[in-house]
Amino acid sequence: MSGKGLPSLLERHWAESALAIGAVAIAALSLWMAYDTERTNRDLVASQSWPYVQIYESETDPRLMSFIIANNGIGPAKLESFELLWKGEPQRNPWQLLLTCCAKAEEGSGHAGDIAALRRDVTFGTGSDEGIVVRAGETHPFLQVERNASGAAVWDALHSQYGSNLSVRYCYCSALDECWLTTQRFDQPRPMNPPRVRSCPRPRVSFDNLVR
Repeated sequence: MSGKGLPSLLERHWAESALAIGAVAIAALSLWMAYDTERTNRDLVASQSWPYVQIYESETDPRLMSFIIANNGIGPAKLESFELLWKGEPQRNPWQLLLTCCAKAEEGSGHAGDIAALRRDVTFGTGSDEGIVVRAGETHPFLQVERNASGAAVWDALHSQYGSNLSVRYCYCSALDECWLTTQRFDQPRPMNPPRVRSCPRPRVSFDNLVR
């Protein structure tokens, strides 16, 4: 079978092997291109649904402290958890925050700094925080404290101290369930690249901003 002009058995074997290797290489290249295209499309969708949540204090009205949740990204943000801390200690609600930061008396003492006096003297406005969806470009005031005659001393104390003592820890997720956990203090720059987490942890003490 090795006559002149006829391929030998060995030559045919190498030709068939080369064709098989070429087919495998083409299949691998096609598979890689499909994977790369899918990854590119996924990254494109993720970039188009990327949320970026920030917390800040706004004083458009000099007699009103407004603490704001804002989504400055390009996709909706699911706010999964929210903590408000004073000197690192979590606060359960606005009343506890004011007692901790700005009033010395204990609840029920009958003095000017107890809960009953705060309810009488301080004007609060609140909105939702944990468990909400913040659309791209949307802002949410989650806590507002108005300065009035009866509560001026408390307002002034909070206003002068919150920058270095008040912090927030919050976790939010995109529509694709990509999640970020952020700790932010009000006297420091807002973090541009918060760490990614697989899922949002449950806080030890959630802040309940409902004024009851």
